Amino acid sequence: MDKYKIKVKTRKNVLSLVAAATLLIYVGLIFYRGGLPDLPGFIKGFHTGAFIGVEVAVAFFLVRYIKASNNEAELKKQYIEENDERSVMILQRAGTLSTAIILIGLGIASVIAGFFNPLIFYTLLTCLLFVLIVFFALWMFYAREI
Repeated sequence: MDKYKIKVKTRKNVLSLVAAATLLIYVGLIFYRGGLPDLPGFIKGFHTGAFIGVEVAVAFFLVRYIKASNNEAELKKQYIEENDERSVMILQRAGTLSTAIILIGLGIASVIAGFFNPLIFYTLLTCLLFVLIVFFALWMFYAREI
C-alpha cells in the first residue's frame, strides 16, 4: 500500500502541474490574441470549452486523490478499484477494439474524402498515420517490456 500512496502523491503533483501549465498557456494565448490570426467564434468557444473541460477534469481527479490520501479506507477502496482484474480486462478489450475501429474508420473516411476535398483527405491521412505510429510504438514497447 506504500507504493500506491507514492503513486497517488505523484499523480497529485503531475495533475497540479498540468492544471498550472494549462492555465498559463491559456492565459498567455488570451493576452497574445491580438498577434494571432482572427478566428471564428466557434473556434474561440471551442478553446474556452476545452480549457474549462481540462481544468474541471483535473480538479475532479485532484479532489479524488487528495480525499483518498487523507483517508486510509478510501485509499484502499481506490486501490482495489484500479487493480480489479475484471476492470483491467474490460479496459484492455475496449482499447483493442476501439483502436481497430478507429483505424478502419479513418482509412475509409480518408478514401471517401479524397474524392471530395484534398485538405480533408490529407488531414484524415495524417490522423491515420499518427494513430498507426502510436499503435506500433506502443506495441514494440510492450513487446519488449512484457
